[in-house]
Amino acid sequence: MKFHPDDAGFTLVEVLVALIIMAVVGLMAWRGMDAMIRGRETIDRRSTQDAGYVQLVRQFERDCQEMLANSELGVKPYAAGTKNIWWVRRYRLDNIDAWMIVGFGMTPAGLQRWTSRPLNGRADALTVWQAILRDPDLLSSEMKVSLEIPEVVSQQAQVLTSDPSATQAGQGNQGAPATPATPTTPGGSGSPTTATPPGTQTTSTDPAEKNELLNGITMSWGLKNMPFPITRSCLAGTSL
Repeated sequence: MKFHPDDAGFTLVEVLVALIIMAVVGLMAWRGMDAMIRGRETIDRRSTQDAGYVQLVRQFERDCQEMLANSELGVKPYAAGTKNIWWVRRYRLDNIDAWMIVGFGMTPAGLQRWTSRPLNGRADALTVWQAILRDPDLLSSEMKVSLEIPEVVSQQAQVLTSDPSATQAGQGNQGAPATPATPTTPGGSGSPTTATPPGTQTTSTDPAEKNELLNGITMSWGLKNMPFPITRSCLAGTSL
């Protein structure tokens, strides 16, 4: 059999060039796919975080709007420590009006929201509430975690009230420096807290409410790797 020159295959150089081109194209395709996958993961992670922030804000506003008036318990319905802030809110269970204690505070796991069991009577509510009033920074084992946001690294809470004798605010700060100030709870642990300036108190202009004190909360949550905090204010019965 005679060999014809036109029947010759690829030379070694041609094969190597083809392999190099295929490798470069494959590398570019892989890098593009990797960037797309990473981008999708970032978007999904950010979407999950944003959903958590939205849930936090909505839950806070709902809790604050349901805060009790001072006259309903006979004692102030809020308690602010150096780390935690608590208040008593209305709660409806199986078409029965009840009360519930809610709190927000910083932990090593991030920001947490705590809730008590439904409290069906004034005596029952006062039993649980008096312990919190004595030390707002002491977390009872009866409280359950209902919301946890690891991306929140600090919390500042300020009480808004028309009571001229109440000038109390709580600030919790986990993982971020705080400006030294006066703690609101003697012997409390956590970061320092700044007392509410007298000018921040709110007053009622409705004559029907002249004997009813208004209460509210201003919250500011610092976020991990974010320059601006989430800030929300709410008066009992409405949002600001």
